[in-house]
Amino acid sequence: MTTFTDVVNEIRTTIRYRKKLMPWIKGLDERAPKAGDMAPDFTLFDTTGALSVTLSDFRGKRPVALVFGSFT
Repeated sequence: MTTFTDVVNEIRTTIRYRKKLMPWIKGLDERAPKAGDMAPDFTLFDTTGALSVTLSDFRGKRPVALVFGSFT
């Protein structure tokens, strides 16, 4: 059974952990593309590793939608 004290201690631990991570997260935010920036180029491979697709191949030809997640 979870007690009120357990919940409060978990919240305190989470807050301490987040405070330690904030400088690292802010560093990532500064390097991330901003709204309106051109997406960095990258290449992805199919599940067999045989076929590849590069983002820049579509630039100026058609829109690209990226979906990140698991469909399993």
